[in-house]
Amino acid sequence: MSALALAALALRARRRRVLALLAFAAVFLAAALTARLLVSRGEGGQIEMDRLFIVGGYPLVSALLLLGWVLGRYPLIATLVMLAGVISHDRAEGYARVYGVRPTSPHRIYAARAALFAAVAFAVSAVLMPVFDLIMLGTWAGPATFVLILAYVIVYGGLVTLLSVWTRGDAWIALLLALLALVWDALRRADALMIPPGVRDLVTFVLPPQAAFFALEGAFGALQPIPWDAFAYVVGYGLVLWALAGLSLVRREV
Repeated sequence: MSALALAALALRARRRRVLALLAFAAVFLAAALTARLLVSRGEGGQIEMDRLFIVGGYPLVSALLLLGWVLGRYPLIATLVMLAGVISHDRAEGYARVYGVRPTSPHRIYAARAALFAAVAFAVSAVLMPVFDLIMLGTWAGPATFVLILAYVIVYGGLVTLLSVWTRGDAWIALLLALLALVWDALRRADALMIPPGVRDLVTFVLPPQAAFFALEGAFGALQPIPWDAFAYVVGYGLVLWALAGLSLVRREV
């Protein structure tokens, strides 16, 4: 059986995860439709929040803002959900030993599987985010949306795959690192890190590139030009993770 056929079977086994992501996306769209019905718009098409305050007060407005914040990180969620256990599950269940004696290289098997899972995460995100913006705002961020999605998929897809070679807790560790990078970058930008500059720069370099993500998210949220230098850094960081995952797969015992 070819690597692509095995990847298709693995995707079929994860159909519940795909359905969960689609259900999550449906909740986002339902919330967008509800908010669209509740808010009014000015002459320039801008959302006026007065009616939201009247209907639900600060809790409803806060929930809407939180929804928008989470939406920008939906590609991260989708990537973690789809690629969790991409390699470690086979090791735990004993399938990795079977693949090891087949004529097909394990690298081809897992590369095809990870690529297919990442493509699903990208596709679901690439449908949800523009549709949500069109419903809520009447416009969308254009190519910046897909650039942001691709950045998340490349970096965290590579990170989960690398961790999956070594541990079953791959997605949870990746999520922990994502949150740590978010907090660390906020403290760094606030100049609140009371540590030597060398240590600060090293930790910033090793953690997921939140500063670059922040630039991409800013362009996405404010409809500004895409910061291609930030995207290039993210892609370089992600490719290193994918390369390390491939090297680790050689050194890790089945």
